[in-house]
Amino acid sequence: MASDRPITTTRQNGFILAVTLWILAGITIAVAFMTLWAVEQVQDAQVARGQFEDEASLHETRDTLLYLLATREKTLAGQPTRALNEDELAVRRLDELGGLSREPVGGELQLDGTSYQGLGSSVFSLQDEAGLFSVVWPEPEALDRFLDIYGVQPESWPRLRDTLLDYVDPDDLSRVNGAEARDYELDRRLPPPNRRLLVPGELARVLSWDRLPPEKLAAMIEHATPYYLGGINPNTMPLELLPLHIPGCPETCRRLVEQRRLRPFSSTIDLQARLAIRVPGDDALDYRYLADDTMRITLWRRTGVAWRMHVRLTPLADQQGPWSILAAYPIARPTSNEPVEQTGSPLFADKTSGQ
Repeated sequence: MASDRPITTTRQNGFILAVTLWILAGITIAVAFMTLWAVEQVQDAQVARGQFEDEASLHETRDTLLYLLATREKTLAGQPTRALNEDELAVRRLDELGGLSREPVGGELQLDGTSYQGLGSSVFSLQDEAGLFSVVWPEPEALDRFLDIYGVQPESWPRLRDTLLDYVDPDDLSRVNGAEARDYELDRRLPPPNRRLLVPGELARVLSWDRLPPEKLAAMIEHATPYYLGGINPNTMPLELLPLHIPGCPETCRRLVEQRRLRPFSSTIDLQARLAIRVPGDDALDYRYLADDTMRITLWRRTGVAWRMHVRLTPLADQQGPWSILAAYPIARPTSNEPVEQTGSPLFADKTSGQ
């Protein structure tokens, strides 16, 4: 019997060793899982922090832009980022009523949709609504030209023109090629509201417009405004829209954009002389060269959708703020390869880097 003890002891020791190894393996696996969980929690916290910082920078950029628009007088070149001192104001005053020269002061933000680096990771663009195509009450000939530059076939123009005009006019009478409530009901759609569009994207609700190729309709929506009606601004009009008024495009349109970057146009006479062209329409009524008080602000960041705001400055409004927000809504974020310019203003400097 005594000779069996070492064997039994050995077996017991082997069992204890195996159990110990299993316990150690279990602890190792548990520690590994805990480590992975901790890493995931840290990564999630970093992502959440990044999203929070992105959101914060977007709001800070928006508020900075609203402040600039409300406190800096626009010039022909765009939106200044610095305030003029008293000496500069005195030089620029034209009369005792306080009128100011609108010549460039330098460092202005372009109001033609140029993309700029905002605070943090945010990016923004400013677009003068006077540089867009007005769909408040478009003239038939102008609407036909608008459809033409986006490659819409001429046989579709009468239908698209009349349905849009029927959509925004105050009556329920249908034009020859138009559509009113009954036509929408037959198509199982909500009837037209018979008022101006509330947002540019409402074009997609107009009968027949919704059947346009999506890329064409999206481009039209991008360049349409339901908030401004008046003379167009060649200093801020996107390149794609310039053929509406400028002959000899695309070459003349490219030269116009290059020229206004070097020195903004001050009048139709100046524009015609520098481009050696003659533009159609009335010089005084159909054109303007200083941006309107209605502005489109687009903001986006590294993640999430972009946001678009339509703002009207109201500095003389009694018992109201210096601006009113006409609309705000999300849109698709621009592509990441779109060029972004620096503002050159300390208001948009990166606070974390001390610049």
